[in-house]
Amino acid sequence: MSLRGAIEPDGATHVRWRGRRLVYFGGCDYYRLAQHPTLLKAHSRAAARDGLGTGASRMTTGNHPSHSELESALVKFFGSETATVVGNGYLANLALGQAAAGRFDAAFIDERAHMSLRDAAQFLDCPVVRYRHCDADDLTERISPRRAAKRLVVMADGVFGATGRIAPLAGLAKRLPRSATLWIDEAHGAGVLGDRLRGTAEHCGLANRRVIQSVVFSKALGSFGGAILGPRWLRSALFDGNHVVTGSSSLPSGLAKATLASLGLLRARPGLAKRLRRNIAFVKERLLAAGVPAGDTAFPVFSLECPGKKASALRRRLLATGIYPSCIRYPTGSDGAFYRFAISSEHSCAQLELLVAALSGYSCD
Repeated sequence: MSLRGAIEPDGATHVRWRGRRLVYFGGCDYYRLAQHPTLLKAHSRAAARDGLGTGASRMTTGNHPSHSELESALVKFFGSETATVVGNGYLANLALGQAAAGRFDAAFIDERAHMSLRDAAQFLDCPVVRYRHCDADDLTERISPRRAAKRLVVMADGVFGATGRIAPLAGLAKRLPRSATLWIDEAHGAGVLGDRLRGTAEHCGLANRRVIQSVVFSKALGSFGGAILGPRWLRSALFDGNHVVTGSSSLPSGLAKATLASLGLLRARPGLAKRLRRNIAFVKERLLAAGVPAGDTAFPVFSLECPGKKASALRRRLLATGIYPSCIRYPTGSDGAFYRFAISSEHSCAQLELLVAALSGYSCD
């Protein structure tokens, strides 16, 4: 996979590419908080005081007060028993896998789970079985021969970020024994789904289930880093010689403070989420009515697979409309390249209408 041509952000909803200023429906910054003045100010103040990095792990001299402050805020925001901050989202799943080694008798993982979940499963020290993508019936069949196993874990993305598909967590949970654990990668759902923006677990009504969540700060929260949300035994395991926590530098305080500011904004300004949901409905309802497969109307992402010449035709159509053509290849189990579109709270009505006009009536079949 080769690198794409570089693009340069130009405001909240545009990029500069090959000398052109184009409307941008790519990425995962669903509220465009990465450029929000409140986050930038929080980051710059902390960086000026503490430097750009900690230079050490949390187990040595890299445990900054901002880490505990952020963890307390995450516990309050997500309603979890504990939160443990790590350097980035990918590492969060790896650390979780290492911490959970020996805790489960069998693991079941969605065949299109994020690479970090698949890598993390290798640490679990138990059989790992793949089930068909978002297929609760297939999960039941896979579990059936292992019903005697008392400690089961099911691993899945809460939202599959390449396509915007929301995992059927309620349906999956119904097929599991009460003692089973759901391990949810909340990279995309956190901050977007649920009445309190707690992610797909809240969106699917899993308040009374055994749930472990990994979250990232680089999507809806507009910052960078990751965290693990779960029971007390998990936090203890993470600080008891865990290779990721012990062997990697901790999150810079500037990013911790920026994430704190982001959590505060989402709580203090509910209009952000309302505007995002309004924009999602505006685009997706019109596209679905026009026969375009825009996916679940609860989430701001959808993708279109366009084989061969169709892909080139859609690229030309988007560029002619003034939209950056986000055609990507991603190892999710999908064949070939596809166009991925992400709606934000900051896109204007005119920009949303531009996208609808570019895609309405267009078929990738």
